[in-house]
Amino acid sequence: MKSLRRQLSLGLTLSLVGLLTLQWAVVTFTIDHLIQSQMTARMQQEAEGLLAGVSVNARGELTLEPRLITTNYQRPFSGSYFIVLLDNAGKGGAQKIQSRSWWDVDIPVSALKVGEERVSHITGPESQPLLQLGHAYRKQQRTITIYIAESLVELQQSLRLFHWLYGVFSLLGLLALLALQRWIVVNTLLPLQQIKENLAKVGSGELQQINANGPAEVMPLINEFNRILKSASQKTRRSRLAIGNLAHGLKTRLAQLQLLSGSESTTDDSELRRMVQNCSQEIYQDVERELKRARLMGDVYTSQQTDLALELPKLVAVLQKIYSEKTVAFAWQHDGQPRVMIDREDLLELLGNVLDNAFKWCHGQVQLHLSVQDTIQLVIEDDGPGSDVPALETLLQRGMRMDESKPGSGLGLAIVQDIVQHYHGQITLTPSARLGGLQVQITLVPA
Repeated sequence: MKSLRRQLSLGLTLSLVGLLTLQWAVVTFTIDHLIQSQMTARMQQEAEGLLAGVSVNARGELTLEPRLITTNYQRPFSGSYFIVLLDNAGKGGAQKIQSRSWWDVDIPVSALKVGEERVSHITGPESQPLLQLGHAYRKQQRTITIYIAESLVELQQSLRLFHWLYGVFSLLGLLALLALQRWIVVNTLLPLQQIKENLAKVGSGELQQINANGPAEVMPLINEFNRILKSASQKTRRSRLAIGNLAHGLKTRLAQLQLLSGSESTTDDSELRRMVQNCSQEIYQDVERELKRARLMGDVYTSQQTDLALELPKLVAVLQKIYSEKTVAFAWQHDGQPRVMIDREDLLELLGNVLDNAFKWCHGQVQLHLSVQDTIQLVIEDDGPGSDVPALETLLQRGMRMDESKPGSGLGLAIVQDIVQHYHGQITLTPSARLGGLQVQITLVPA
């Protein structure tokens, strides 16, 4: 398993090393280029100063005014050098004057064309590294080339010292940045450690939800996980309640059967048989109701978004099979958005109970209208017998039924109300103005 901390530390370290290396290269190149440019400009001025003292006499000989020659050019191996060439235009080669600082070292140079400039690095006397500038001028109708050279020994020593100091301070800066980025990474990932501890507490049952506050990138994951935990807790509560209701109903009927089986009553056998059959039928209806809910739910999985265009036809097909003794015309419409941000299991359990009630009581028509705005509006209508308003107000109570002659437990609408309350919604039962039966209007607030 890859460590997020290790990956972040490695990535930041490589980034910092690469950045400082690039910075070192850029600074070094810039300084070297700047120094060479300044030296070239100064050497150009030296060459122009020497040009002022250069002349060609009447015999065609190259001369140089002595007073323009500074002491640096007169001291051997001083680090400052010059060479002046006069192009004789094919009359026996170029005339050459060089500074005494060259001593007896002969540096090969060539005449240049007027206006041409040449900058090069050469090795001078005593293996001195030199920067040499050559420039050709036109004077007295003759081409004169002047070469100026300066030693780079002191400059290179200064640059080496600068590079060493810059490298040391860069290394210290890198170590400081690495320590800082490690501190930042550790403190940034600290909330993840708290989330990990909360997850362990959730697993052990100490907490019901994750209470830690994480980074903005992680909070959607935490919120979604908490939503799933809350939804699972709500479904578990409803499942326990449904199992408790079923167990209570079965226990009551079984107790009656036990009393009947051990009764010494003088009631004839036909009456006893009828009572046993009624209890058995009620047990069968309770079990069938739970099996019907399981069929209506289908394959259950956790999903916050439900596409009714895909799910509703399956649900209606199951209901039409359950109530195959009558032909029910089902129609539904929506406002262009069949997808709702409601958990699939919750929505199918809600619609399953409401539509099951509508299919049970209708004469032949059931309609559903869906509207998705800031809230989700569901309106289910049927053409059944309906009920008056006072009676409708009691239907949401657990165990209340419209007609005791019809099979059922009276828990369907109460389960629907639990789901509606879970989504901070509202359910209203009214007579249907269009079909004449019952109208169930449900408002849900998406999670």
